[in-house]
Amino acid sequence: MVEAFLLTTDPTSEKVGKIQAWLSALQDPFPHQLQLIDLRQQAFFKKRAKETLIVRIDEKQVFNPEDPESLKLALSEAHMNANSTDYRPAAVKDRLGASERFSLWFSRHYLALINIVLALYVFLPFLAPVMMRLGQVEKANTIYRLYRPLCHQLAYRSFFLFGEQAHYPLEVPANSDRLSYSQVSGYPSDDTQAASAFIGNDFAGYKIALCQRDVAIYGSLLLFGIMFALTGRKFKPLFWWFWILLAIGPMGMDGVWQLVSHLELPFLSWLPVHESTPFLRVLTGAAFGWFTAWFGIPTIEESVLEERVRLEARKAIERQKS
Repeated sequence: MVEAFLLTTDPTSEKVGKIQAWLSALQDPFPHQLQLIDLRQQAFFKKRAKETLIVRIDEKQVFNPEDPESLKLALSEAHMNANSTDYRPAAVKDRLGASERFSLWFSRHYLALINIVLALYVFLPFLAPVMMRLGQVEKANTIYRLYRPLCHQLAYRSFFLFGEQAHYPLEVPANSDRLSYSQVSGYPSDDTQAASAFIGNDFAGYKIALCQRDVAIYGSLLLFGIMFALTGRKFKPLFWWFWILLAIGPMGMDGVWQLVSHLELPFLSWLPVHESTPFLRVLTGAAFGWFTAWFGIPTIEESVLEERVRLEARKAIERQKS
């Protein structure tokens, strides 16, 4: 017997009544067993403000269930398939396969996975100076080595913990009581390899294993991910041109200018040397991370939402028949 499932978050709605009447009128030419499933029994659909109405006939979802011709066509195809040699019994069709179960699990938990990975990525660099402070030098060095391929770790562009200052710039104003990177490290300011390898000392403190800009980038990515989860994933994706303007623009003005100007390329001799400040690095990094997350995470949500609705409906059918 061909099975039809009417899944809805409002069993008493006028739409549901119409579909039930249309399916009933098609019983004679296309006999089928209709089951009405209240989706409000599942947490996912209970939280959705938007009304959900799904019609599945055997293994296929009817894409336009409010059109009687679509229902008729779906029932006709189901009866043709029921007479084929490779027709699968209902007990097999109603169960989610292994790949579908993984897809459903991923669609439910992808945001938590992103936030956990980001939290670990941001937390470990802060743990490195704490480990140095506690005398766990080898463990701290492991973290620094782990992040070195991912970040330049230049000491004069990093924050320090447990020292005289939160950061040590390349240069300080004359007669300033602030200390420069060269003063606390003993290395010349133009030795980038030494600046990357310099972790700190008891006086200067110990640097975080990510530079100032990267701390801001990944910290704001994580902050948006948490906000997106706490607000019920209601953010819509940022327009791509807003993302370029608000994320790429400031990063290019500050970060790319700083990078290119320090390369001392002959054909860019006219470009003034630019060494950014901690404030600008944090500001542009935070803008890049926040608006990139606003562009990317809601886009991921929209891409998995349709598949999740389909699989949650399948799961509701499976529970109904178990």
